[in-house]
Amino acid sequence: MKSKLKQKQQELKDWLKKLGLSQNVFAERVFYEINESDNEQEIQQFIERFKKAINRESTDIGLIESYLKILYQQNEFLKLGLVNHEAYCDDEFSDVFNKRMSKRCLIFQ
Repeated sequence: MKSKLKQKQQELKDWLKKLGLSQNVFAERVFYEINESDNEQEIQQFIERFKKAINRESTDIGLIESYLKILYQQNEFLKLGLVNHEAYCDDEFSDVFNKRMSKRCLIFQ
């Protein structure tokens, strides 16, 4: 499970870099997506929690996946003409196969 978490964390970081979004900017967008507050102190605290979550080994993978779902809705992502296509990885397939297939999850419209 930890390798899958690391993979998701890296995927998030890679997409942020490809889209030209800093972790701070994206974290602030996530904050506004899930909160109705505009308290600057709360925003800064969330940004710090976000940065820790995308690096920490004990982060819940569901949290990272929720961040990815928000990322896939960003204008920068949509402008590329990409859509998120969910991959299903089965234990019956090799790790190499599953990794290759998950890389192909983003397809052109």
